[in-house]
Amino acid sequence: MTRSFPLRSGASLAVLMLLAACGAADAPPPKAPKKSPDMISYAPGSPELDSLQLVTASSGPLPVSADLNARIVLDEARTSRVGAPVAGRVTRVLADIGQAVRAGQPLAYLDAPDVGQSRADLLTAQAQRNLKAREMERSRMLFAGGAIARRDVDAAEADAASASAELERASLRLRNLGGGSGDALPLTSSVGGYVIDRQINPGQQISAGQSPLYTVSDPRHLWVNVDVPEDSVGRVRVGERIEFDVPAYPDRHFSGTVTQIGLAVDPATRRVQVRAEADNPDLALKPEMYARARLTTDDGRRAIKVPNAAIFESGMKNYVFRAEGGGRFRRVAVEVGERGDAYSYVIAGLRNGDHIVGEGALLLNAQFSGD
Repeated sequence: MTRSFPLRSGASLAVLMLLAACGAADAPPPKAPKKSPDMISYAPGSPELDSLQLVTASSGPLPVSADLNARIVLDEARTSRVGAPVAGRVTRVLADIGQAVRAGQPLAYLDAPDVGQSRADLLTAQAQRNLKAREMERSRMLFAGGAIARRDVDAAEADAASASAELERASLRLRNLGGGSGDALPLTSSVGGYVIDRQINPGQQISAGQSPLYTVSDPRHLWVNVDVPEDSVGRVRVGERIEFDVPAYPDRHFSGTVTQIGLAVDPATRRVQVRAEADNPDLALKPEMYARARLTTDDGRRAIKVPNAAIFESGMKNYVFRAEGGGRFRRVAVEVGERGDAYSYVIAGLRNGDHIVGEGALLLNAQFSGD
């Protein structure tokens, strides 16, 4: 007799499916949240709790204003823009962009006829000075013997002084040109750091006063220029802290110190430029990057820093949900002092250390407001 295992297996599967369906039908549906005028509560294990992110509200100084536009620039106190004092032709290029250089180190050499002429002028001035010095001594000896008049001695002394002055002028001229040998003129930086920019190539003809051929700076120290509204600049103080972010590193936060406050208001923007210094040890920040900055001052005004995702509006007020444990969330009215791109600063309605809902606050409010 043939056994019908496939049929028996199919029947067993059908029975199991029927039992599973009955079990699913018997499972109780999730409980609806309980609501009161300012509270919404969820039962333990409610799936809605998984979509709520809790953050801890932290207290700190109230920023001077909302996030401000800022620009990162070179620290001009640590920057040298190297040009050519005379015309010449580039014979050697020794430094390239990104290279570390020392103060006084030759970056390139020019073949500059003016350097050779200055060297010749120096030799001529030295010869003239020596000649006039001997003539002065001879005149003094002749005057002592009564052979010449006093005015002849005075003339010789004046000629010697003029020759000495011409020698000093020629010496300073050659020193200002950088010295060198022959017609070679070295281009050097007055500061150490890195070559930020190079506008020079071998064989290039350079004119006197041409725009900077090299820019050397130390990018481990940068300036941050911040445009501050005139109604907020009164709270800015030299020595206070600045925090800023750049688009290139969305997960990093940078800081600096205010070192200078502008003395005039830009009539077009009604803003005052404030300068801060920032350290850049890993060279992550680049000159001419744009940034969003927040100026903080310890003038006694405190605020609770919360993410913007935690704040929602209802009517004419701003609210957050404060977690009170056991799946309970209380809707709390807050007063926002300053609102930034990612965070806002609450000056009333919260206390330091309160746990509030960040991401998910809008969905929670939708359930709180729904029937």
